Amino acid sequence: MKLDFELTTPRLILRPFKTADLHAFITAVNQSSEYLQPWLEWCDTDFDQQQAYEWIESSRLSWQHDYSYELAIFDRFNDDFVGAVSLSAIIPLFNSANLGYWITHDYHRQGMATEANIAIIQFAFQMLGLTRLEIITHIDNYASQKTALACNAIFECEARNRIFYRNTPMNGYVYSLVPQDLY
Repeated sequence: MKLDFELTTPRLILRPFKTADLHAFITAVNQSSEYLQPWLEWCDTDFDQQQAYEWIESSRLSWQHDYSYELAIFDRFNDDFVGAVSLSAIIPLFNSANLGYWITHDYHRQGMATEANIAIIQFAFQMLGLTRLEIITHIDNYASQKTALACNAIFECEARNRIFYRNTPMNGYVYSLVPQDLY
């Protein structure tokens, strides 16, 4: 898919990462690492410019080859970097993908994750024609679970060893969305 893609919502702009996002991305990760580190293995206090650059390049390559779709989220009114949403682990055989998201600490509890997720969920179902999305959360990541439910995702189960975090398998909660959940 082409990289000049953009989704807009009432408060947000979502688009593929660009190299120009490098410093905003690093700043957001470093300012939010304390809150994100328990859930996102790559997010730590050592996250640096080289890692951010490699992340952005990998994200752009995956987008171009339709392996995954990661979108940077920006505040529509001040262009602040807000976070990211992604469709990953796309499985054509099952016509499904995983939905992931993170929001910078400054934008927590404002409905930004829900708003961004709804946009990428509509993209997944309407433009990609997927028929199932899964959101996998850590069992004690209550904010992510609340966001999943706010997007009309249905809690399905506690899946054994569903998350592999810091070389340790752990249980995770599985939420799902199908197209009829939006309408």
